[in-house]
Amino acid sequence: MKLIKQAVIPASICDPNVKLSVKGAFDLVQDYLTEMMGAQHIDGVTLREQYGCVWVFTRNRIQIDRALNWMEPYTVESYISSAKGAKLTADTVLKDKDGKICVYSRIEMCALELSSQKIRRIRDVGVTSDSHVETPEREIVFSRLKHEGLAPFSKQLVQSGDIDFVGHTNNVSYVRFITNTYTVQELRERPIREIEVRYAGQTHEGDTLDIRKATVDGRELFDVTLGDTVAVECEIVR
Repeated sequence: MKLIKQAVIPASICDPNVKLSVKGAFDLVQDYLTEMMGAQHIDGVTLREQYGCVWVFTRNRIQIDRALNWMEPYTVESYISSAKGAKLTADTVLKDKDGKICVYSRIEMCALELSSQKIRRIRDVGVTSDSHVETPEREIVFSRLKHEGLAPFSKQLVQSGDIDFVGHTNNVSYVRFITNTYTVQELRERPIREIEVRYAGQTHEGDTLDIRKATVDGRELFDVTLGDTVAVECEIVR
């Protein structure tokens, strides 16, 4: 089942250039993905109530072909693009009034059983490839770059506004932590064209996180760590 909706870009998710911000793109993707899965009764809240599980994002790659402007109308399509074994992927696409793709996201996720902390197979939580999967419009390949030799860059305190409904740091908060390491001028001169976030661990309210950075082959790599444990890896192309 594919979610298709029309809307306009609100001011609350725009950057200083009055265009859809990178964090705003992540916000929209997460909201539309949740709505799409909710309509099929396979959203995170339903999973927790019926199966004792929650969806855990493992990776999200977003390609920004063109940053949509404030008040610009767009159409969103959100759908499951693959459901195999223990892995589900979902694509969310924002298109302008002419039908051209402006933002394309692919999220990879799995179902985590809260009591055992074990990964469940997709079919065990009500998702089947026959009834749920749509053909993707674009092929997205996740990065294989190794995160090595990153240098300390900044620190970030996790606060109450960063916490999601299961008590962990929200996926989008990590995006804000990382993109806030750039100045407005840096992003004006070289806007983010592609970003991938890989979620490797969990952090909580009150944690002080270290953000580390390196540049490899023209790509900017980030780690968000809690002590010696990596919570998030991120790759940005500008």
